[in-house]
Amino acid sequence: MSPMYIGFVAAILGTICWIPQAWKVWATRDTSSLSLASNLMFLATVSLWLVYGIMVTDWPLILANTCAVMAVLTIVTAKLKFG
Repeated sequence: MSPMYIGFVAAILGTICWIPQAWKVWATRDTSSLSLASNLMFLATVSLWLVYGIMVTDWPLILANTCAVMAVLTIVTAKLKFG
């Protein structure tokens, strides 16, 4: 199996895991159990991976981290908005 395919599978799984959390937060407006600091650190992490992916033109990294940034940004926005 090509390393690129492994990268895309990892990208898909790594992105999908955040979607249910983002959906639940917006649907319930309940963010009491979420750590803002932890989510901000993860947002910084995936943002840096996105920049790195762009710098080295690695499409699995770019796609995965673009989606992850959007999902985690949704969670952070909800945490700031709903407390």
